[in-house]
Amino acid sequence: MLHDILVKRKSILDQLRKGLPTLGVLAEIEYNPSLFEEFFVHQGGLSNDFVLNCLHFQDSCKQNVLDDRVYQMLQTFVKNLSVEELKSFLKFVTGRSEVSMSTLPHCISVSCYSCDSIFASKCLLELKLPNHFPNYTSFDSAMRTVIEDSSFTTA
Repeated sequence: MLHDILVKRKSILDQLRKGLPTLGVLAEIEYNPSLFEEFFVHQGGLSNDFVLNCLHFQDSCKQNVLDDRVYQMLQTFVKNLSVEELKSFLKFVTGRSEVSMSTLPHCISVSCYSCDSIFASKCLLELKLPNHFPNYTSFDSAMRTVIEDSSFTTA
């Protein structure tokens, strides 16, 4: 788990840092970091499109009609959330309500399974959803319950 969460991502950043001195870019970044901040730190506010871009639906789930239906429900759900509700959704899935390096594009893995509970792992940035919601209303109700109720626990 340590490798998947830290080491794998750190090695990519280390390689980038080794390449930056080639054209003198690293020295410029270190001399005036505020000029380059926009390239390394997300500056935009929290938006529905940003959160949608953070979701990565498992390819194996896209082949199942029930899973694909739940994925579309999740997209509709996220599109309809207010900024405060987006913060609650991110807090439920990632443990953080604001935009950070953990909310990079496609970093939240979404999958479906045949169970009755909604599960989020903050460490793995994973969201598991039941694949048998009868309609969007029940999906919306279930999602709002888990993101608004602080008594739900996540791993």
